[in-house]
Amino acid sequence: MSTNPSLRATLDTVRLHLACGLGLLTRLPITRLLPAPYRNTSAVWPMARSLWCWPLIGGGIGLFAGVILLLAQLAHMPPLVAACLALSAQTILGGGLHEDGLADMADGCGGSTPARRLDIMRDSRVGSYGVMALCLSFGLRAASLASLPLPAILPACIMAACLARAALLIPPAILPPARPDGLARMLYPLPRRPFLLALLGALLCVLGAALLGCIIHPIPAASLASMLGALLVAALTAVLTARAALRMLGGYTGDVLGACAVLTETLVLVTLATLAQIPGFF
Repeated sequence: MSTNPSLRATLDTVRLHLACGLGLLTRLPITRLLPAPYRNTSAVWPMARSLWCWPLIGGGIGLFAGVILLLAQLAHMPPLVAACLALSAQTILGGGLHEDGLADMADGCGGSTPARRLDIMRDSRVGSYGVMALCLSFGLRAASLASLPLPAILPACIMAACLARAALLIPPAILPPARPDGLARMLYPLPRRPFLLALLGALLCVLGAALLGCIIHPIPAASLASMLGALLVAALTAVLTARAALRMLGGYTGDVLGACAVLTETLVLVTLATLAQIPGFF
């Protein structure tokens, strides 16, 4: 049977966008996912058009880490050790891309002018500010994950990872690029329809995670508070990161986007871990 040409073209576009998102946000092999015209060629990938799927890929990354954390705790592994194991697996899956951005942006704080900060951030070496930022982010995430009750693990991991990949789209939506080159420059101007679809996908993913939490532990107030708290913290973190980037650099870079993702994930997990300690929620 022959495939409808328009349907085949649509499926190829979806495959290409998924390949772009997975190739950027993970270290998974994507060659088989690519449509034939993009294999073994130097064709430019439509990175900006693929951003609609980034939050969904983030949700999948969070689910992966959450399953590891849940299984480790069910196997009676100490909570902090299990949290570190889950974070390690997630970082390996993502290739440490966002963490590299956080370290570079933190090091850039040591510069006195936007030009000097951009030079520092482009340097492949990691300075003391970058090391401190990484240690604090990993420490806060590990402590938050370790303190989550078992019913909250999967919803919290999905929400945090999904919103982190949605939040990193906010800086390029409201700022100009700080450099005329670089991978992040491809996102400017941010295409409106994929951006709105990304926000909608993130909202649906968070809603799905909240419903999952309600099924696992049927206390609607806890799921509602977790969803609203996560959304509010993610939005505030993205806007504040964008403002800091504008003040420091005059725009966004790829490092800014990575820093935004890690900061959002960290603060969402801290928020969810704090809400989980409210008496009667769990």
